[in-house]
Amino acid sequence: MKKTILVLACLLTAVFAGCTDKDDISVPHLEIPPIVEPYTVPEGTFDVDAVRSNINIKGQHFDLPQYLTKLKKDWSFKFYDRKDYGLDEGKGMASLYYNGTEMGTVMLENCYTGHEKESVMYSISVKTADSDIYGITPLVSTVADVERLIGLPDEKHKLEKPYTCTYRYGIMLGEDEQGILRGHSIVVSFNEEDIVDMVSITYSDMSDKNLPVETT
Repeated sequence: MKKTILVLACLLTAVFAGCTDKDDISVPHLEIPPIVEPYTVPEGTFDVDAVRSNINIKGQHFDLPQYLTKLKKDWSFKFYDRKDYGLDEGKGMASLYYNGTEMGTVMLENCYTGHEKESVMYSISVKTADSDIYGITPLVSTVADVERLIGLPDEKHKLEKPYTCTYRYGIMLGEDEQGILRGHSIVVSFNEEDIVDMVSITYSDMSDKNLPVETT
């Protein structure tokens, strides 16, 4: 009886204190597309690979998608709490910092408890003027600048209260079973003065095995 009680006590302690070995989780290796050397296309043309090859944050070139472990030591992350944001195992979000300064938000796949640093960034959103995605710069670029660079959007949404105007380019299929956004897309939002206030890009696997489940 004593032995049984001790075993139960150990199990409860491990559960409530989070003492289970993190290596009990087997994290799969995620194949990601090759890094694309920066290139551009004629003005007014949207090419998602050209866009993802030209992400610059704080003067630093930024590749997407990319393993967190590939970033240099100047970069750091603060991971969002799973419970607070309803994030299932395999999915994550984090604030991105450069030398301690917050630079944007990244969405993560292959993100598991205790192994967050092995995650892959597949989407990034930036809101600061020292960052740009394909020359589209928050707080600087205008609607006209965006249309000149990558043309008219595939979708446009506008609300008056609270005011929001967003342009979407490319393919966005939606979320898969894990809640990972599947698509090759860029979204640009504007303020009331038609100035960019945020730009985000998503580049995730759209193979059949990862397509969102259709609902009826």
